Amino acid sequence: MLMPRASHPARKIVPGLLATAIALCLLLIPSFTAFASTVRISDPVQVLNVSQVTGEGAKLPYALDIYTTNSYTGSSSDFVARTISVHLTSPKLIVIAIDTTHRFLAIVGGKSVPLSTSQYNAAGSAFKNNVTGNHYTDATIAAIHSLASSLAASDASTSSKSSPISGVAVLWLIIIIVGILIISAIFRFIRRLLGFAPPPRRERPAPVRDYNDNRDNFGGGTAGNF
Repeated sequence: MLMPRASHPARKIVPGLLATAIALCLLLIPSFTAFASTVRISDPVQVLNVSQVTGEGAKLPYALDIYTTNSYTGSSSDFVARTISVHLTSPKLIVIAIDTTHRFLAIVGGKSVPLSTSQYNAAGSAFKNNVTGNHYTDATIAAIHSLASSLAASDASTSSKSSPISGVAVLWLIIIIVGILIISAIFRFIRRLLGFAPPPRRERPAPVRDYNDNRDNFGGGTAGNF
């Protein structure tokens, strides 16, 4: 009597364990490469030195959008609300909006940007303290520098709270992963000998994904006149 050929569930388990091991090892390797962020500037009023502002904004670890206008009609609070609803399109985005007619300013960030209200206010103050006439390049760069300083402080605070993984912990992690792989191989060998087959796999319906943004990206910001 021929024994039924056993399936090999470990073939599905082992690749997953290897992928997990690789991911954990990658987490243990610090990354020292800094990537420039995306900077987009819309300056129809022509009050910014676009190349200078772009160069400074690219040093931020988050994408930056900057808008200027001289045709806005509305209140300061409406200006901020419009900046959030129209221009804040990502939780990892920072937006600076400048109304040169009413001298409204909005600096807002998505909810994934680790800045507090006081840090956005500091960027707004830096902007206001560096405005010279109708030229806003120095003011915008000052705001960017303030944002960069606050983000660096937030990163330093997060790093100080996280304890580094020692070499002993890495060694134990490798031992555990190797042990799991060995146990999986033994389990597969025993099932092959006994001829046990796993229960039929039930097909699960594919998850329904919602790609709607819903504009729920706002994390914090500052506003006011300058």
